[in-house]
Amino acid sequence: MKGIFKIEEYLPLTKQIVVKFSRLNSPKSIDEYKPIAINCDKLDLYNCETFIESLMMVSGTNRIMKEESKEDCLDVNIPEIIEGDLNIQDLVGKVIGCKTENYRKGFLKMRRVEL
Repeated sequence: MKGIFKIEEYLPLTKQIVVKFSRLNSPKSIDEYKPIAINCDKLDLYNCETFIESLMMVSGTNRIMKEESKEDCLDVNIPEIIEGDLNIQDLVGKVIGCKTENYRKGFLKMRRVEL
């Protein structure tokens, strides 16, 4: 998932920014989302890249996930949750639900662990 944000206001006296967050492919304009004030002391202000990464880690990702969970799902997109043994033929034509996560972490495939 890709996110976007829009800084509405910079408050230098209180060292805060007022920001709106949204998904890149949101059905609504970013201007329709609620703004939030964020203290710049919590952010990495070294350069643009570190600023964006810290802003998304502090608040952006959570707000985008919350907004996404509030959006209605089309009836044709209601997913099934699958479990158990894999049979790809049984999955043809089904809408399957899954999570989007940070893929730096993953399952370690092994049969046995000896302690």
